[in-house]
Amino acid sequence: MSILKKQPRHEVISIRLSEDRLKLLERYQKLLSDQLGRSVSLGEAAFLVIEERVAGMDRETARHELLSTPTASLYNIRKKWESQHTLSIAEWDVLAQYVQIGTEEEAQEPPLLWPAIPSRETYLTLLDAFEAVYQNRKKPASKHVWYYFANLGGHSTDVRLSDDVAEQRHQAVLKQIAIRKELLKPSEQWQSPGTVGGCFLTAIRDEGVESARLDQILAPYWATLWGLAARGHWVRHDRQPVRLASPNEDDLRRRIILPDPLESDELKLSFTTNACPELGVHIDLGPVRRVSSLIARYPNLAEFRAMLEGWLAKRSWNGRHFLMTRAKEMGPAKFTLWLRQSDVGIEFTEKEWEALRDLFQKAWATPEVQRWLQELQLEYGEQG
Repeated sequence: MSILKKQPRHEVISIRLSEDRLKLLERYQKLLSDQLGRSVSLGEAAFLVIEERVAGMDRETARHELLSTPTASLYNIRKKWESQHTLSIAEWDVLAQYVQIGTEEEAQEPPLLWPAIPSRETYLTLLDAFEAVYQNRKKPASKHVWYYFANLGGHSTDVRLSDDVAEQRHQAVLKQIAIRKELLKPSEQWQSPGTVGGCFLTAIRDEGVESARLDQILAPYWATLWGLAARGHWVRHDRQPVRLASPNEDDLRRRIILPDPLESDELKLSFTTNACPELGVHIDLGPVRRVSSLIARYPNLAEFRAMLEGWLAKRSWNGRHFLMTRAKEMGPAKFTLWLRQSDVGIEFTEKEWEALRDLFQKAWATPEVQRWLQELQLEYGEQG
């Protein structure tokens, strides 16, 4: 008995067209016949219409499927990049969408809220990434040049884009990018560059740059792009990190042995993994004051670290999780640290604050703590 080979499956479908759509298809049928020099049936014309759009349909469908499970999709995008340094075009679409969210939603701008998120350095890198995609666009005359120019602050300048000269519009966009970079150079009183996250997303989706080329030109900016995308996930999805719900047996944190508690006078700093894979930091202010605090989540810990390293006693620290003020009366400096979540204030002398800073610096320098924090940073993105 012969074994019959399984034939490829071809579906036969019928569709009902309105009179206007039928006439359009017939016109396209005639165009194809003239171009090919042979007779083209109405069915073949319809098939070729679909074939011409298949790449776009596949991209849109894949993007929709990825966005239906955002946490797993972003996690797999990160792991795929770390192992291969390649992404599909739909994966770049999804990453760029979350980059925009992480850049433009719930941005923190001092002095209203510390620390600056996104940071000055992040904005500079994102401008470079957007410029790289824009410079590699498929068509010299981008149809989005007006959008880029406006969203990078172009409307506040005296420049007017030409309706006819594509090169003038192109140069105007490049000049506006350079202006935004220049405004970001001062370490103090720098200006955010407008909605550059939206520019980046539009360039990824609509400028025709293939995924292999995106892999090449965006590789130098991956760390910043991922940090923004992970933050975008945190902003959009109930303050949750890009982390799989099921336990990961390969998680390196399972093998980390954290250091013993650090002490200085009456202060004591210790670590806990009760909420593994989170890292808890317990601050004990000693038996006299009988006050202790547990920083149990990475966003809080990241801000506390930024406050210890960047806060100047001449002004208050107004953060998402902490408020730090200095007493105005004469005499030795005294500070009050307010824990916003519990509305509790803890007083510190200048000496105690410096001692706490020294303990944290020792903790950050510990290789085990560094590895744990690096993994948390990849899951939460830019936080402090």
